[in-house]
Amino acid sequence: MKETAFINQNKKKWAKFERMSKQNQSDPDELSDLFIEITDDLAYARTHYPKRSVKVYLNSLAQKSFQGVYKKKRTSFSVFFQFWTTSLPLEMFRIRKALLASFIVFFIGMLIGMVSTMDDPDFLGAVIGYEYVHMTEQNIANGEPMSVYGNNGGEMYSFISIAQNNLRVTLMAFVLGIFFSVGSAVYMFFNGIMVGAFQWFFKVRGLLLTSFLTIWVHGAFEISGIIIAGAAGITLGNGFMFPGTLTRIQSLSIAAKRGVKVIIGLFPVILFAAFIEGFASRHTEWPDAVKGGIIFLSFTIMVFYFVLYPYIVAKKHHFNENVSEKPTFVEKKPFELYKVRNIGGIFTDTFVFYRKFFHYFSKVYSFIFPATITYIVWFFYQYPYGGTINDWYENMSIAFGVGNSAFRWETFSVLTFLFSLNITSVFFAFTIAKGQEKTSNLTKAFLTYMLKNIWRVVPIIGAVLLLIQVNIWIIFLAWFLMPFALSLSFPGAFENRGLFMGIGRGLLIGIKGWTAGLGVFFIFLFILGLIFFFAFGPVHDLIKMVLNWFLVSTTDDYFLIMNIVEACLYMLIAHFIVPIFFIAFNVLYLSTVEKEEAYGLFEKLKHFGKVSKTHEDEEVDKL
Repeated sequence: MKETAFINQNKKKWAKFERMSKQNQSDPDELSDLFIEITDDLAYARTHYPKRSVKVYLNSLAQKSFQGVYKKKRTSFSVFFQFWTTSLPLEMFRIRKALLASFIVFFIGMLIGMVSTMDDPDFLGAVIGYEYVHMTEQNIANGEPMSVYGNNGGEMYSFISIAQNNLRVTLMAFVLGIFFSVGSAVYMFFNGIMVGAFQWFFKVRGLLLTSFLTIWVHGAFEISGIIIAGAAGITLGNGFMFPGTLTRIQSLSIAAKRGVKVIIGLFPVILFAAFIEGFASRHTEWPDAVKGGIIFLSFTIMVFYFVLYPYIVAKKHHFNENVSEKPTFVEKKPFELYKVRNIGGIFTDTFVFYRKFFHYFSKVYSFIFPATITYIVWFFYQYPYGGTINDWYENMSIAFGVGNSAFRWETFSVLTFLFSLNITSVFFAFTIAKGQEKTSNLTKAFLTYMLKNIWRVVPIIGAVLLLIQVNIWIIFLAWFLMPFALSLSFPGAFENRGLFMGIGRGLLIGIKGWTAGLGVFFIFLFILGLIFFFAFGPVHDLIKMVLNWFLVSTTDDYFLIMNIVEACLYMLIAHFIVPIFFIAFNVLYLSTVEKEEAYGLFEKLKHFGKVSKTHEDEEVDKL
């Protein structure tokens, strides 16, 4: 690049850095990032223009600014203070259009809820449940229309339970944005319908002011927080749908970080709303002026900090909303199979492998998912499991054939076959990582591998499922055997050994890695259990809300359909999660092999001198 082109390309950045380095109130993070870019430009100038004035200028600029930049390095308190005074308000300024969209959708839903309740007095029951409506009507008849807020136990218990529910709703409003932003918008819409219908329910009974002054004492913070969380969810979805010049994954990662920043900022708001609902809303005897003052003050705080103050901060910092996002650079390297890993390394590499090779082993999902849904629908219609709404454990037990449901061979056979397909496809991904499957027709290679190796997996999966169907607690009582059970089928498939030779190899290596295997088993059991329930919660609640809306008054099979949908969701999520267990133990197996036999090291030595000098230097540094 010519010197003039280099200068024209970067002079605005240099001028901005020079201006910011002279200001006392510059953002330290942005200034530090610019400083790093300046030093990069200086290194480039030293290489390509060693005797030119641009090198002298950049060297002087970097020297003058070095001390100033690191004088502004923030302490932990200043980081905390800067988050609330600068970072979060600027982020709110950036998502102001998404916030407006979230509010409009919520408001439209609220209007629809009001109109629908005017036309159909039973509408509220279809939205929030007839039992709750009946309880509220009884409270009204008893002269205590708002007593529901004082009948939920003690104040502290109410605060904790309400805070838990508020945080769950907030996270749902955010996470559902991953569904192309529509998820968060639909969630806002249905929440608006519920609020509008609930308020009009009291309006019809001449209690609008009473309900408003009670509900919105805490609702000013709570509903505002949910709308803001919806805006964060829309931002998340927009990052996925409109990546610009970034890859979709990079754009989603950046949008997720931005959304999480907003959600963190909402935590105090949601907790304070729960505190007010638990300790203040129950006091319906308070004067209307006091409750009205709390509502006015609450809305004033929310509107000022999350709507008006961001404009003030953006103007103060001359903030340009078209921020150039920089994804974290991750060097693309082949997945190293044979490497000694500690438990933390196994945990990290398990998810690296899952992400990197997902498109290989997920091919089988195109068969597993339709087969799973078909099986569950048939099973629920074949046996009487749809008389009432089952709780989550009952539906999961029925789908997996555990708990109090009777042992059925058809359940056992179908689950064994489908999960064996799933795990065998994971083994295929490991052969791809090893380089054993080099073919232009990947689909043919995949099918051939599945037919050749699924028989290795069926006995292991069948034995585990048989124990689960007899009594699920046997698995937990036999926890010390899990490092062996989850490692028996992989060696034969990966190393092309016979059935018994592979099992013997798995037992031998499993014994040597038994202690680490226990740690891996319990860590992943805990982490994946959290993922199972937290990933399932938002999706389940949204689907249940939509189905409840459309099915409750249109079909006699309402309970049955709700149970089928829940069971299908549990089973499909299990098919995403179970492979992670086997990937973890496969990685543990390969790590143990490397530790005991140094297979990977010997392979590197065999090829030493046959690859590039740069690559060899990197390998020598590792050794």
